[in-house]
Amino acid sequence: MLRNRIRRVPVTVRGTHYIHEYLVLPDVCAVVAETAEGVVLVEQYRPALGRRILELPAGRLHRGEEPVQGARRELQEETGYCAGDLRLLSRFYPSVGLSKHKVHLYYTVDPTPGEMHWDATEEIVVKIIPAGEVPNLLVEGRAADAKTHLGLVYFLNSRGWVFKRGRWRPESNDATPL
Repeated sequence: MLRNRIRRVPVTVRGTHYIHEYLVLPDVCAVVAETAEGVVLVEQYRPALGRRILELPAGRLHRGEEPVQGARRELQEETGYCAGDLRLLSRFYPSVGLSKHKVHLYYTVDPTPGEMHWDATEEIVVKIIPAGEVPNLLVEGRAADAKTHLGLVYFLNSRGWVFKRGRWRPESNDATPL
C-alpha cells in the first residue's frame, strides 16, 4: 500500500546529516455537520487502532478535486446528508513529522438527509451526538483523531462552550450545561 509513497530527503541540522523519510499522502477533507439534534459523526473500524472510533465524516480528496467539493462528496457518501453552504473552518497539517498532507475542515448546518454511498472498504454507523455529550467524547478519547478532535472543539466553541479549569463549561446561557 505504501510502496512509492515514502520520500527520502537529505537534512542537515547543526552539522548532523541524515535522511528523513515521510509519507506522500493526498489531502483530506472533513465536515462538522450540525443538525437540530446535534453533530453528525460516523463510527467505523480503524485497523491501525484495532477498534471502532467516532469520527467526523471525512476522506481523501480525489486528484484535482477542490476541497469544498470533496467535503460535500464525503459527507453525502458516508452519512447520506447533503450539505447546503459549507464554510471553511481551518486548514491544518495533522502530523508534520510523518507527512505534509493537509486537512481541509468545513462546517455546515442543517444538511438534508439522503442516500449513503459507501466505498467497498467502509462499514459505517452514523450517529448524531447531542451538543451536551460532545465534551465527554473529547475528554474520554472516544473521538480522538486530530481532525475530529479539532472539529468538535470548533463546534463547542461556536455553541458557547469553553475549557476552564480542566472541564468543558457553558460560557453563555445559550450553551447546554453538562
